[in-house]
Amino acid sequence: MKQFSRAAAGIDLLRRGFGLSLAACLAVHGSVNASPSIPTAAVTRVASAGLPLNSDAQQLATKNYVEEEFYVAGKANRYRIPDVMANAQLIDKAHPYVSRVLVRRPADPARFNGTVVVEWLNVSLGHDADFVYASVRELLVREGYAWVGVSAQHVGVEGLIASNPSRYGKLTLAASNSDPVGGKEIDPPGRGAGGDVLGWDVFSQVGATVAGGASPIMGGFKVERLIAAGESQSSFRLGMYYNSIQPLYGIYDGFLLYDRGPEFALRTDLGTKLVSFGSEFMNFFLKGSPQPDSTNQRWWEVAGASHESVDEIANYMDPQILRDHALKGPDGASISLTDFEAADCAITPVWSRVPNGDVMKAALKGLNTWLVSGVAPPTVPRLVSDDQKQLVRDTQGRVSGGIHTAAYDAPRAKNGAYGSGKCTLAGYHIDFTPQQMCQRYGSHAEYVNQVQRIVNVNLRDRVLLPEEAERTVNEARQLTFDCGALEAR
Repeated sequence: MKQFSRAAAGIDLLRRGFGLSLAACLAVHGSVNASPSIPTAAVTRVASAGLPLNSDAQQLATKNYVEEEFYVAGKANRYRIPDVMANAQLIDKAHPYVSRVLVRRPADPARFNGTVVVEWLNVSLGHDADFVYASVRELLVREGYAWVGVSAQHVGVEGLIASNPSRYGKLTLAASNSDPVGGKEIDPPGRGAGGDVLGWDVFSQVGATVAGGASPIMGGFKVERLIAAGESQSSFRLGMYYNSIQPLYGIYDGFLLYDRGPEFALRTDLGTKLVSFGSEFMNFFLKGSPQPDSTNQRWWEVAGASHESVDEIANYMDPQILRDHALKGPDGASISLTDFEAADCAITPVWSRVPNGDVMKAALKGLNTWLVSGVAPPTVPRLVSDDQKQLVRDTQGRVSGGIHTAAYDAPRAKNGAYGSGKCTLAGYHIDFTPQQMCQRYGSHAEYVNQVQRIVNVNLRDRVLLPEEAERTVNEARQLTFDCGALEAR
C-alpha cells in the first residue's frame, strides 16, 4: 500500500470518507432574524498578506466578485444529543473559541440576490475543503448569491494552523468532550471527526452574524435568506444540526445537502426546507435510498454519480489542493486529490463524468425558489433496488430510477459510481474511442440528438438549468468523430 503524508489524521479522515461519519452511522421562507439566545460573533478582517487556504480569489476577480477572510470569535455552548430525532440538550455555556470564515460575494450590492449559502466546510482531507462551492460555483456568480465558508470543526482548524501558523495560529475550537453527567463523550467518533463540541454554536453564531447585517462579513448587504450547506461528512453534521439544533434557534431558512446526509432519518415536523443530492455511490454505500419526500423535504438520487464528479475535482479542487500543498505523496511532493485517489484504484481515470455539479445547481436554484416563492422543487423517483437491496440494472448495466443525465444515458464514457477497495468513493470513467462512439451512435449527429433529447427531459423535470443544458449540448457538438471516415479506412 502506498503511503502519503499530509498529516496522519488527514489521511485517516479521508479514508473513512468524504462521508467519514457515514461509515460509522452516514411555506414561503422563514425569517433570518436569529434568536436572541444566540449571540453574534465578534468579527475581524484577516489582514495577513497572501491568499487564504481554499481561496478562489483569482478566479472571482474576473467576475466582479470579492473574496475576504475573517476571524470570528465568541463563546459557545456545549450540547448533548442523546436522541438524533430530538432537540439537543444544553450542557453549559461560555466556552471561548476563535475560528475563521471565508466570504465570497458580489462586489456590487445591486448584484446580490439576497441569499447567502453558508457552507460547513468539509474536513475529510485533514483541512477545510469547499466541496459545495466547487459544485455550484458558476450558479453563485451567475445569479448573485453570496457564499460563506465556516471552519466549524477542530480538524479543519488544526489543518489551517499547520498550513500557516502566522496567519491561523490563534484559532482554537478546543473544549472538553466529556459530559459532566456520566462522563461519556459528547461527540464520539463517527459523528464527523469526533470531539467537535463547539461546532454547533460556531455555525449558529456565524449564521446569526451574517443575517444580522451589522458585521463586516457581508459588507452591509441586506441578507434575506440563509441556506446551510455541506458535503458528505459535513452533510452528516448538518443532518444532526437540522434535527437537533435548528429547532432551538431557527437560524437557517433552508438546508442543501451534497451527497445525502446521515443514515438516520431527518425530522419532518420542523417546517424548514431541505433538498438533498444523493449519488449512486451513496445508495450503494448506505445500502438503499433515503426517506420519502415530505412537505418540506426533497431527496434526489442521481444514476451513475460518484461521490464527486470530474468537473468539480479536475477544474476546481485539484488546482486548489496543489496550490495549497494540501496533500503530499511518498516523496513529499504536492499531489492532487485525483492523484491521491487514483494511487489505490484498480480502474482509472477516477471520478464519474456524470455531472454532480449540474444537478446540484438545479437543487440550489430549486431550494432558493422554494424559499422565495413557495414553489417546491420536483419530487424525483428513487433508484430502484431488488429484495437484496441491489440496484436493478438493464442489459447495459445502467440502474433504473433516479435522475438520468445525458452523461449517463447518452454517454461518451463508461461511468462507474464507485470503484473498489480504498478508492470506492471515487468511481471512474473510461472514455469511448471514436470507433466505440460510432458503434454506439452510428453518427455524430445521432449522438448530439440523443444528448439533446435527454437534456430536454431534464429541463422539463427541473433537474437541470438552461445554462447547463446549453453547455451540455454544445460540448456534445464539439466532441467530433467522423464515422464515415472511420468506415472508409
